[in-house]
Amino acid sequence: MDDGGKLDYNKGSKNKSIVLNTHSFTDIEVTKLTLELSAKLKLDCSNRQNKNKQIIIIKSHYFDTFYELINPNILEEMKYKLPSCVQPSAR
Repeated sequence: MDDGGKLDYNKGSKNKSIVLNTHSFTDIEVTKLTLELSAKLKLDCSNRQNKNKQIIIIKSHYFDTFYELINPNILEEMKYKLPSCVQPSAR
């Protein structure tokens, strides 16, 4: 369960955009994935260059929709990858 996380790791950031690291996919595959996420899951997504490869950004205002889709499958140990609005409380 990985390759993605917050777009902005700055402490206190209110940006809830999510990055899906799709570096091992071709540009055509990333474009198709972006279109499918947008069409089938109603997520506002875009592509961006990172390390000369395409990655997918799920925009901040669609974080709640994204979170509802993935929440049943999130391991506690991986929640640090999400914006602070869903961080588990200190133990």
